[in-house]
Amino acid sequence: MEIRVKSPQEWLREVEIEFEPELLKSKMESLLEEYRNKAKIPGFRPGRVPKHILERRLGNALESAAAEELVEQALTEAMEKRGIKPASQPKIEDLEITPDKSIRVKAVIEIIPEFELDDYTALTLERRQPVGFDDEFDKRLATLRNRCAVFQPVQRPAQPGDYVVVDYTLREGDKIVAGPKSNVTLEVGAEGNHPDINKALTGVSVGDERSADITFPADHPDKNLAGRTITYHLKVRRVREKILPEVTDEFAQDLGYENLDALRQAINDEILADREEQMKSELHGQIIDQLTSRYQFEPPASWVQAHLDRLLREFNLPDTPEVREKLKPAALKSARFDCIVLRIAQKENLVVTDEEIESRIQALAQTTGRKPEEIAPYLDNSSYRFQTLQDKVLQLILDRASVKSQTNER
Repeated sequence: MEIRVKSPQEWLREVEIEFEPELLKSKMESLLEEYRNKAKIPGFRPGRVPKHILERRLGNALESAAAEELVEQALTEAMEKRGIKPASQPKIEDLEITPDKSIRVKAVIEIIPEFELDDYTALTLERRQPVGFDDEFDKRLATLRNRCAVFQPVQRPAQPGDYVVVDYTLREGDKIVAGPKSNVTLEVGAEGNHPDINKALTGVSVGDERSADITFPADHPDKNLAGRTITYHLKVRRVREKILPEVTDEFAQDLGYENLDALRQAINDEILADREEQMKSELHGQIIDQLTSRYQFEPPASWVQAHLDRLLREFNLPDTPEVREKLKPAALKSARFDCIVLRIAQKENLVVTDEEIESRIQALAQTTGRKPEEIAPYLDNSSYRFQTLQDKVLQLILDRASVKSQTNER
């Protein structure tokens, strides 16, 4: 048996193997004897089936199975002897069985490229304190007030900030293109409305009917509307005023807190916790930036492809060559960091235990209100375990890094 290994890319190994005819013939004989002892063929006792009958029944399947076992064994031995650690499943590109039973096979194996790990624990990071605490506090308090708001019918004309309930139909000339739809609530003056809709709704009363002609630009995201002029026919059913609750102890108690001070403390603690997570995430980002800049190598192609697919899913982007090309630098960076994580984890003897996965499942169940057994199947997989390993590596580096804090407004 002859084995040749080529390195066309730093992340790729091509393994070519040639087997002498005797190896395949011997393996076929071995498998034939194994199948013979197990075969159940009418008219013959187990282990007594004539070889020529069994050979006829198995046909080419016997040769294929023998060749597959030989190739698998030879690849495993070749990788062990040459220290090749696959980053993905080896792929057979060419396999030829000649008439004399010689085998020629070519396999491609992706690996994590070799690079020298220097002192990755001596990074200098900058901890940037978020600003605008008071504004954030007011924003969250306003969100709670909006959640508890009541809507009171009014007899006066609608004004910005009011909510109107309308029936509407969309027409293009005399043709109805959407609707009619009933009991749709719109906020007068809302930023999300088209300006002409807000103009039409301002000053309306119950029973009024209004129209607004809207011409959509040719590059509008909704291709069904792009370049068309649509007339919105609106009929007002109700006009309501939004009444926000006063910020009092009673308001806090309605939300489940003992008093207003307890509510304010809860908001304060929530902001601090969120900001701590934000700062930690930013520090992790600095670690990733520094390490992926320091170690310049090309990661395995399938890992880059996997990150491209993930980005397309996460951002709901169209799968086109142009979009993939724009996303490729980010995918390359992520795949490169995956390689760095594995090398550091190996050097530091970091592993993910079942107990750590179980702890994460329990924490997520408590956060989402779902049962642990509902979440477990989604988390107990290789990609989630790798994410957990990545978090451990990031925390190790963060614990040993030099972190300088910026002092900003609280």
